[in-house]
Amino acid sequence: MAIQEKDKRLEIINYISETENSDLINAIHDFLKDYSETGDFWNHLSSKEKFKIKEGLEDIKEGRVTPHEKVKAKYGL
Repeated sequence: MAIQEKDKRLEIINYISETENSDLINAIHDFLKDYSETGDFWNHLSSKEKFKIKEGLEDIKEGRVTPHEKVKAKYGL
């Protein structure tokens, strides 16, 4: 069952209020500040960028993916 939006908000608030990770807090703060100033990033993407993102999501849905570990092994990482 999917978590309802209200529950997600409470979960996020609880997580942030309990974390001691200042890097995470700063990253969330910067993200929210930027988001509130510029709006949804999607609106700032070109048509080509949006198409490529949608194409990638469709690839994931259809199982056309390569596991991270397989890629790392291929390149000796």
